[in-house]
Amino acid sequence: MVTWADVLRWDPAPAQQVVGPLNAEFQELHGASDELRAAASVEGWSGPAAEAATGRVNQLVDAAEELAAELGAARRAFGDIGDAITGVVHAREEALGLAQAQCFTIGPDGAISDQGPPPGTPPDQAEAVAAERQRTAEELKDRVEQVLRQAEDIDSDACAVLDEMLSGTMVDSSGNDNTNTSLSSFGDAGFTLGGLSILAPPAEGATVAQNAAWWSTLSQNQQRRLIADRPELVGNRDGVTGWARNDANLALIGKERTTLQSARADLQGQIDKLTNGPGHQNTRNVLQAEITKFNDKLAGLDSVDRMMLDPRTKQPKPDHQLLSLDMSGDTAMAAVATGNIDTAKHVGVFTPGMNSNVQNGMAGYVNDMNEMRQYANQMLKDPSRQSVAMVTWLGYEPPTTRVEDLDELLTGNPANEGAEKLAKFQEGINASRLDDDQPHLTALGHSYGSTTTGIALTQSHGVDDAIFFGSPGISEGENPAQVAANLHVPEGHAYNLSAEGDAIANVIPYGDRYGPPLEHMQGMNQLSTEQHGPMIASQGHSEYAVGDGQMSTSEHNMAAIIAGQPELAVQKQ
Repeated sequence: MVTWADVLRWDPAPAQQVVGPLNAEFQELHGASDELRAAASVEGWSGPAAEAATGRVNQLVDAAEELAAELGAARRAFGDIGDAITGVVHAREEALGLAQAQCFTIGPDGAISDQGPPPGTPPDQAEAVAAERQRTAEELKDRVEQVLRQAEDIDSDACAVLDEMLSGTMVDSSGNDNTNTSLSSFGDAGFTLGGLSILAPPAEGATVAQNAAWWSTLSQNQQRRLIADRPELVGNRDGVTGWARNDANLALIGKERTTLQSARADLQGQIDKLTNGPGHQNTRNVLQAEITKFNDKLAGLDSVDRMMLDPRTKQPKPDHQLLSLDMSGDTAMAAVATGNIDTAKHVGVFTPGMNSNVQNGMAGYVNDMNEMRQYANQMLKDPSRQSVAMVTWLGYEPPTTRVEDLDELLTGNPANEGAEKLAKFQEGINASRLDDDQPHLTALGHSYGSTTTGIALTQSHGVDDAIFFGSPGISEGENPAQVAANLHVPEGHAYNLSAEGDAIANVIPYGDRYGPPLEHMQGMNQLSTEQHGPMIASQGHSEYAVGDGQMSTSEHNMAAIIAGQPELAVQKQ
C-alpha cells in the first residue's frame, strides 16, 4: 500500500532516465534479426549435428524474441511510469501548497491537521472563517485521497508488468517460425503489453472537489489520452478544467449524432412495419412522438455545431468553450462559454428561463452574453491583466408554455433539478482552479432561470455575486430563499432588475408562487433599468440583455457587477 510518506519521495526522473538505455538495448538486439534468421536455417547441412545445432539456435532465437518483447514492455512501462508520476508530483505539490497557504499540515499518513485560523480574526467573522476552514480541510482530504489512489494505481500496474517480465510470461515465442522471425514485431507486442492504465474517475456521486483532485493527478499525456479514448468521462464532469471539457464535448458531437440517427432510424423502421389498421394508430403516435424528440436533439447538435465552429473553416472557434453536452433528456442540454474560464479573472454564468432550448434560442443567448462580456471587459481597471468569460448554461430542461408541460411548471421540478446541477457546475469552475487563482464568479438568472439560480444559491456553489432580472421569484416549495442572506453570497452582493412593462417580474411575484417579490426582499440591491445618459431603458420581459450593439442601463449594470466594479452600477431610484 502506497502511503503519503512514500509519495513525498516520488520523483519521475529515475523512470524517465532509464527509457533511453532500454531503447538502445532494444535497437542493438533488433540489429541482430538478420543473423538470427540466417542461423536458424543453414542450407546444405544435415544430420544429427545439424539438428542439434538448429535446435540450440531456435532456443536462442526464442529467447531473443522474448527478450525483445520484455525490452519493449520495459521501455513502454518505464515511460508510462515516469509520465504518470509527473501527474502525482503535480497534484502532491498543489496539495502541499494549499495546506501551507491555509495553515494546515499533511501528516506522513495523509491526515489533515488544522493549525488554526489566521491571528487576529475578528470575533464576528469567526463562524464564517471556521466554515471556510472546514471546506478547505475537506478539499485537502479529497486531494490527498486522489493522489494516493493514483499512486496506488501506478504501483499496481507497474508491478504487474514487471512481474510478467521477471517470470518470463510476457509472450510465448515457442510456436513461432524462426526462419521468419521479426524481433521488431515482438518488441511492438511487448510495447503494447507494457502500457499502464489511466486511473478511472471517482465513483458516481463524487463531489466536484474529488473530480478536480482526480483530474489534477493525471499527467497531460494521460489527460489527452482519456479525452481521445473516453471523452464521455470528461465532458460533463464538474471540477475538470474548461479546455478539457471543451475538447471532450467537441469530440462527442459526432458520436452523439450517429447514436441519435441510428435510434431514429430504428423507430422509423418500426413505424414502417405497422399496418394502416386503427389498432396501430396509438403505437404509431407514440413512436412518432419519440422521433420528434430525436429530431429536436439532432437540431440541438446542429445548433451546437454552428455556435462552436467557424462557418468558413469548420474549425473550433478559439474563444468558445463547450463546457457540457448532455443528450440524456427529452431535449439537448449544453453550456457554452465565450472567453476562457480557465484563465479569466471574472466569470459570469447565465441561466435562461421558460421556453429556452439549445436548438432555437441558445445561440442568441450566447451572442447576448458575449456582448455583455465585451462591456464588462471595457470596465476593468487593467484590461491587459484581467479578463472576462461568460457562460450560457442550459444544462437543464426549462418548462415551456405548452399545455403538456403545465404540470412541470406547477410542480417546480425543473427548477429544483436544474438548481442542483447548476450549483455543481458553478462550484466546478472554482474547483478546477487553485484557491489563489479562482475567479470572481457571478450568477445571472432571467425569468424562470432566476428561480433556478436562486435555488442553486442556497446550496454549495462558490458564487460571489448574484444578479436576477425579469424574475418571478427565487423560491420553490420549501426552498429557503426568502431573504438575500439565504443565498450564501457575501452581504450586499445580490442584485435585482425589474423593467417597466415586465409582467413576469412585476405581477407574478405578488401571488407568492415563487416566494416574496425581489423588489421588496430584505438585503436585495435594486438596480435601474431606466434610461441613464446615453444608455437606453429596458422595456418588457425580454430586453434586459439584447446583443444589438446599443448598451442599455440594464446591460451596463450587469456588466459592472460581472467586472467586479459595483460602484459603477446605477441604483434604482
